[in-house]
Amino acid sequence: MGSSETIGHLIAETRKYRLESENDEGANAYTFRAHHLHLDLPVFLKVIDADTSQDLFTEPRLLVEATKVREGDSNLVRVYDAELLGSDYVLFAMELVPEGSVLSRLKTGPMPLMDAVTAAIGILHGLAQLHQALLVHRDIKPANVLISNRHGRVWPKITDFGSVARIAHASATVTASRHSALYVPPEGWASPSKYSTLSDQYQVGIVLYEMVNGSLPYEGEAYFDRIARQELAALKTGMHGAIDEVDRQLIANQAIARAACGKGVIEFGNSKSYMPKSLSRIIKRATASDASRRYNALSEMIGELEALQFPNWSPSACGNKFTATHWRDWDWEVENCSKKPEQWMVKRSRVDANSFRRWYESQCPLDACKKVNELRK
Repeated sequence: MGSSETIGHLIAETRKYRLESENDEGANAYTFRAHHLHLDLPVFLKVIDADTSQDLFTEPRLLVEATKVREGDSNLVRVYDAELLGSDYVLFAMELVPEGSVLSRLKTGPMPLMDAVTAAIGILHGLAQLHQALLVHRDIKPANVLISNRHGRVWPKITDFGSVARIAHASATVTASRHSALYVPPEGWASPSKYSTLSDQYQVGIVLYEMVNGSLPYEGEAYFDRIARQELAALKTGMHGAIDEVDRQLIANQAIARAACGKGVIEFGNSKSYMPKSLSRIIKRATASDASRRYNALSEMIGELEALQFPNWSPSACGNKFTATHWRDWDWEVENCSKKPEQWMVKRSRVDANSFRRWYESQCPLDACKKVNELRK
């Protein structure tokens, strides 16, 4: 692709947009926040190479098609405009979600527990729209889910439809996209690879785990097993210590594939003490290595998530304190005692009173949180 300055100049020549800032999260496109002058709308601009071997407007057209399925609020970003930019690029203007992506949000730590669950439900509703239009996304990950607030609750929007593929029928499969190795389902690593609506579900399970517990390791070497270490050592010997980054990434991807097909990549994360077992079971089912063991329909997973009722736990930056507000008419704190590190103190206060008093003690943070989780009115 050309330079950012070149793209910016071409956009200015359309006389339709006022650029406001460049977004640095896109790996395969130039992206900007802008204002659509003709429509008087804030928009998100995406500029991609014009692939003359196929329909130049496939991506925006698929998104328009999918968002026609349902009236009213949608969990898919909307497309407002699309055009050829010069002779080498395609530009399309989409709905702007100024709050940013889940990836940006996770840079400051996990999302509050029930906010994460609500976000996952919205993502699943968005995918249900795609699946109804016989489309699979193939690249659900934190960078491709935008988070806003609507109707007083978290409202996610699925974006980046560059990997969307059409399926022949509801249970059909297509070739998997391997753009983001960590989110490729086990069947996506097979030869030949397979990807279905159940594979989209798998990716939601991974993202839900990260929203609750924090990002999984993004460095490929974190997933190195014995085979990967042996392959790396052999490369170092054969190349006299200098290893090409492409070869290193290939070894890492193969290690991630083995993890996905084995115990699962979420086993490389650090689960929060307040994550209830019922939510853990939902995530494990959605990310089962055998696709036939996942939920048969997204509506089934949505139903189980909607049935969850727990405190909206949020961890402190240091990780030794959890808080939740407005749970069973109380605000809650679970904190590791500084003078007695082996003890965890549960305190509560009347809502918004900020007058916390001791309520329960435990030697295990899991037990402390569970005690509050299971509290009945």
